[in-house]
Amino acid sequence: MKEIIGQIVGFVAMAIIVFSYQQKSHKNILVFQMVSGLLFTLHFFLIGAYTGCVSNLIGAFRSMIYANRDKNKFTGFKLWPVIFSIIFTVSGIMTWDNVFSVFPIVAMVASSVVLWIDSPKINRAFSMPTSACWLIYNIPTRSFAGIATEIFVLSSIVVGMIRLDRKKK
Repeated sequence: MKEIIGQIVGFVAMAIIVFSYQQKSHKNILVFQMVSGLLFTLHFFLIGAYTGCVSNLIGAFRSMIYANRDKNKFTGFKLWPVIFSIIFTVSGIMTWDNVFSVFPIVAMVASSVVLWIDSPKINRAFSMPTSACWLIYNIPTRSFAGIATEIFVLSSIVVGMIRLDRKKK
């Protein structure tokens, strides 16, 4: 029953993150990703995939910091991408389960740099490799919501790129 609830929570998180890539502003992308990350934290916890769980929890906090980086000195601290990269690496080592645990670590370190850049166009383009890393992790962890999410996210990124990023004639 716990796994079924976990998958349902994951599918709700999926709907939210797919919608995030259709946002026009960098801040809105991050807010939607924060909510989705919190739901994915619960999803991965319920299915017993702890590297994914902890990565998403830290990722939700990162989204909150990044979304508010122009508010004060704390959230605007320029070394946040480096700090989060170190935190993701250490947490990944601490929750290591198998070789597939490296993929969320790589994804979250890369996205820590990419999401700091205040450009939805760059966010969409460079989120594709991070999404591919999560897809690889989701298969052996049997995160059906995660697998579906990454397929939809990759599709949503492409749609967002076509709809919002290509030059108009």
